[in-house]
Amino acid sequence: MKQRMLERGVTSRQILTLLRSKYSVFREGPYQELNGDWKFNLKGLAAGKIIELTVVLKKHQDSPSSVLVTVWVE
Repeated sequence: MKQRMLERGVTSRQILTLLRSKYSVFREGPYQELNGDWKFNLKGLAAGKIIELTVVLKKHQDSPSSVLVTVWVE
């Protein structure tokens, strides 16, 4: 994922800003996958760029973690 972020000029700080912002919107999901993980696409503005993320929330009942699957910049 870090490679895609570098290729697309997106920083970790922009990702966190997007995840924290009350103005970010769900573009798809959240929905539960067959393995029990939850997946969603989130779109918003961070540092002047419109960014969309695909995020997976893994094992949210036992020990929650998240994985950034991919990132797009418009």
